[in-house]
Amino acid sequence: MRSHRFVAFLSLGALLGATPTGLGPYPPTPKIAVVDHLFGRTYVDDYRWLEDDDAPRVKAWAARQRAYALDYLRSRPSYAPLRARIRQLRSTSTARFALQIDADRFVYERTTPPQAQPALVEREGLAGGERVLYDPVAAAHGGTPEAIEAIFPSPDGSKVAFTTQAGGSEEETMHVVDAATGSPLADTIAHAGGGVSPSALVWDADGRGFLYARWPRDVPAAQRHFNIALYHHALGADPAADAYVFGHGQSQVAEYALLRSRDGSRTAALIEPGDLGDYAVWVRDGSGPFTRVASIADHVKSAAFLGNTLLLRTSARHPTFDVLALDAGTPFSAARIFIAAGRLPLEDLYVADDALYATYSDGGDSLVRRFAASGKPLGAIALPPHVAVRGVAGDPTRAPVIIDYASYDTPGRWLRYDPATNATMPTGIETKPPADYSRLIVRRVFVPSSDGTVRIPLSIVHLPGVRTDGSAPTVLYAYGGYGIITAPNFVGTGLAWLERGGVLADANVRGGGEYGEAWHRAALHATKTKSSDDLAACARYLETHGYGDARHLGILGGSDGGFLMGLAITRNPSVYRAVVGEVGIYDIPRWQRSPNGASNVPEFGDARTAADFAYIMRQSPYQNVRDGVAYPAMLLTTGENDPRVSPMNSRKMTARLQAATSSRNPILLIQNAGQGHGIGNSFEQGVSDDANVMTFFASQLAGR
Repeated sequence: MRSHRFVAFLSLGALLGATPTGLGPYPPTPKIAVVDHLFGRTYVDDYRWLEDDDAPRVKAWAARQRAYALDYLRSRPSYAPLRARIRQLRSTSTARFALQIDADRFVYERTTPPQAQPALVEREGLAGGERVLYDPVAAAHGGTPEAIEAIFPSPDGSKVAFTTQAGGSEEETMHVVDAATGSPLADTIAHAGGGVSPSALVWDADGRGFLYARWPRDVPAAQRHFNIALYHHALGADPAADAYVFGHGQSQVAEYALLRSRDGSRTAALIEPGDLGDYAVWVRDGSGPFTRVASIADHVKSAAFLGNTLLLRTSARHPTFDVLALDAGTPFSAARIFIAAGRLPLEDLYVADDALYATYSDGGDSLVRRFAASGKPLGAIALPPHVAVRGVAGDPTRAPVIIDYASYDTPGRWLRYDPATNATMPTGIETKPPADYSRLIVRRVFVPSSDGTVRIPLSIVHLPGVRTDGSAPTVLYAYGGYGIITAPNFVGTGLAWLERGGVLADANVRGGGEYGEAWHRAALHATKTKSSDDLAACARYLETHGYGDARHLGILGGSDGGFLMGLAITRNPSVYRAVVGEVGIYDIPRWQRSPNGASNVPEFGDARTAADFAYIMRQSPYQNVRDGVAYPAMLLTTGENDPRVSPMNSRKMTARLQAATSSRNPILLIQNAGQGHGIGNSFEQGVSDDANVMTFFASQLAGR
C-alpha cells in the first residue's frame, strides 16, 4: 500500500474556525444538530449529515473541500519540483511480489511505470525470460484498468487463478489463465471476496477445480460484504452452479484463509470472525465434512501443512507464539509443541523442500531461522541488518528456496538460499533502484516509554549533512494496531524529502506486533491510547536529539494509524506542527455501524455496550475535538470507494476541526474518486498522493 510512508498526505477545513494563513475562508459547512441519548448521557453531533456517502450535498461538499486543498497545495513553491522528482523516483520497474510454483517456474506481478497497473508475468527458472499472462491495461481496452489482488497457481503450474478489483472497491472477480499459452479460460467468477473478506482459494490436487470463498449473490448493497462462504468450482462449469461446501452459520464478518496438504488429501479453513487476528481452524479430510480442530480461544494466528500434519502458530501458551503440530484425528488439547516460543515472536512459517523456514521480528527487523522436519533448530540465515523479509518461496517437494526482502535502501531483492553452504546468493531478480540510496544513514534507537515500562524502537533515516539544531523538517510515521508490524520499508519517493534536508522516522509503538501478542495487547481496547503516548515519547526524543523540534515535526499514519493521528492531535496538540491522516478512523461509535465497522470490534471494543462505550468516547478523536484549541495543521485523505474505513470519518473530522481550531494552521481534506483504502491505486494516483502529502509537510515544516 505504500512505497515508504509517503503514500498520501492530507488534512481538514470548516465554518467557525480561524481562517488559515495563506488561504481564504474554508468552504462553508452547515451545522445540523442530531441529538443522541446513549447510556444515560446526551450527545450532539453537528455533522451527522456528512455520513451519507451518496447524498448529492455531501458529494458537493467533499468536492469543494478537495478543490480548496488542491488549490492550496499546488500553489506552494515546492509542489512542482517535488512532483517531478517523485514521478522520476516512481519510474522504476518493480517485481511486487512472487510465488514459486515449482522448481522451474515463478509467477509474480511486474510494474513497468508509467503503466497504470502491474501485469501478471511468468518466468521459467531463475535465468528464464518473462512472459505476460495478464495485462490489465491491455484488457481494459482504453478504459480504467483493474488491479490484480491475489494470485493462486495450480499445483502443476499449468494454470493460474487470480483476482482483480476496480477503483479501490476491493470487490474481487476471479479469473483463470492457461500458464502455457497465456490464454484466459472461460472461468470468471464475480463476488470472489474482497474488503472485509479477502479472496481465498486452494486448488484440487489434479488442477481441475478449486475451493474458494465467495460472497452471497442477489443481496442488498449494504450486505454484499457479509456472510462469505466456501464453494467448489470445476473448470469449465457455470459458476452459478458451483456447489456450496461450508461456511453457513459462521460469523457474518468471517474472513477465510485456505490451506491444502501437498497431496491434496487434507484441507484447512482458518476462519477469523473480526480483525483481532485469531482464527478458528476447521479441517476436511478428502471430500468429507469440515470438522473444527481449534477454536478462537486457542489463539491460532496462522498455519501450514507439513505433509499431512497441520502446524499451528498460536499465542495460547506464550505471547511470542509456539508452533504446535496437530496430526490427523488429534484434538488441539493433545497437540505437541513443534517449535517452542522464544524471546522473539515468530511471525510466519514456510515449508520448503529441505526444511521449514520461520521468520521472526526483533522490534520490526526480520530474522529467518531453519528447522528440520522434526522441529530441530538448524540455525539462522545471515541477512543484512534492518531488513524486512516479505516471504520465503519454496516448493515443498523441490529446491530452490527464495527469500524476498527489502530495507530502507533496497526496494526488493530475491536471494537464493543454499542449505549446503548456509549462504545466500543473488538471483538477478530484483527491483532496480531509481536513484542512489547507498548514502542513506539509518539509526535505530530505543526510546523509554512515558510509563517507564518498555523501550520503543525508533528508526531514523536521513542523508549525510542533515541539520541537528532542531530545524530539520522531520516526518514521524507510526501505525500501532491489530498486531501489525511496522517493518523497514524502502524509502522510495521519500528520497525527495531527504534530498531537501529532511528526516524520516518510523516508531514501533505498542499496538503493533513487533514484540508479539503482548505488545499488541498493551494498546488494545481501553489502553489503545498507549500508542499515542509512545508516539509522543518518540517525538520528544527526536526534538531533544537535534532532529525536528515541535515547529519542524510532522506525523503520518493511515487506517488505524489515522486513528493514532487523531489521538495525537486531540491528546497532544502542541507536540506536532503538522499531521497527515490517511483513510483514518476518527468517529468510532458511528464507524462501527458501517459495513466493515463490526469487524473491528475485537480491536476497539464494542460501542453498543455501556462499559466499552465509556472508554471509546474518551478515545474517539471526533468526539474529543475541543472548541478554541490551537490544533496543528492537518491533511486528511480518503477514498470515495473505501470498503474498510468509511470516508465519512475523514469528512466529519475535517468539519469538526475546521470549526473548532483557534490556530491559523490549515485543515485540509482530499477525498479521491476512484480510490479506496489505497489498495490498487494506479501509478498516476500514487504520484499525485505522494506529491500532495510531501508538499503539505514542506509547506508546514520547512516554509516551502
